[in-house]
Amino acid sequence: MILKNEKLNDYVYRMTVSCKDTRWIKPGKFINIKIPGFYLRRPMAISDFTDNQYSFIYEIIGEGTKTLSQLKPNQQIDVLEDLGNHYQYEKQYGKPVLISGGSGLGPILCLAKEFNKQRIGYHLICGFPNKAKVTLLNEIKKINSQVHVCTDDGSYGEKGNVVKIINKYHLQKNYYYACGSTNMLKAIFKNNKIGQLSLDERMGCGFGACTGCAIKTKKGMQRICKNGPIFKSEDLLW
Repeated sequence: MILKNEKLNDYVYRMTVSCKDTRWIKPGKFINIKIPGFYLRRPMAISDFTDNQYSFIYEIIGEGTKTLSQLKPNQQIDVLEDLGNHYQYEKQYGKPVLISGGSGLGPILCLAKEFNKQRIGYHLICGFPNKAKVTLLNEIKKINSQVHVCTDDGSYGEKGNVVKIINKYHLQKNYYYACGSTNMLKAIFKNNKIGQLSLDERMGCGFGACTGCAIKTKKGMQRICKNGPIFKSEDLLW
C-alpha cells in the first residue's frame, strides 16, 4: 500500500510503500512496480527503509512515471520485491567515492546511510543537470555535510559534471560506487576503472526470465536484472 507519494521538485517524486519485511533490502537492490494501464513494470531502486516500509525516488520521464506520480496514499500497488544484487562494500577499499547523477540519487543515499551506520568514511558527489533538478539537498547534507553538489550549467553548487569534480579533488584513484545515466557511468568508467556501477535499463520481467536486459560482459552474457544491476567495472566491456 502507498503511504506517501511526495513531489520533491517539478521533475522528481519519492514514493513510500508499506511492506511486511525489509530484511532483504541492501543498497542497490530494487523492486519492479506495475503501473495501472501499462504492460511493462518499472524498476525502482530503494533509497531508504525501516522495518515495515521503504521508499524510492523516481523522475517523470514518460506517461508511465507521470501516472505513477498521480497515485495517492492508501492505494494498493503491485510490486515485485527483492530483485537484483547489491553493492559489495568492504572497509579495505579505503575511503571510497559515492557518486550519483540525477535520479540515480536513491541507491547512493541508501549506501551512504549504510556507510554511516558502519562508520565507513567516504566522499559523496551528487550531480544534477541544473538547479531546478537538485533533489533532497537538505537530507543529503544531513547524511554527509561535506557533500560535493554540482550542476552541469553551474546554476547551483560547483559547475561541471561528476567526473570534473572527481578530478578536481584528485579522487580518480579512489574506489567508487556509482548510479546514474549510462552516459555518466561510461564517463566515470573511462576516468577510473576500479569501482561498481548500477546499470540503468528497461526490463521486461525484472527477475531474469525474459533476457530482455542482457548485455555482453567479460563473463559472457549477463542479465542486468538478475546478475546486476550492480556490476564491477572490471567485468564490463566498455
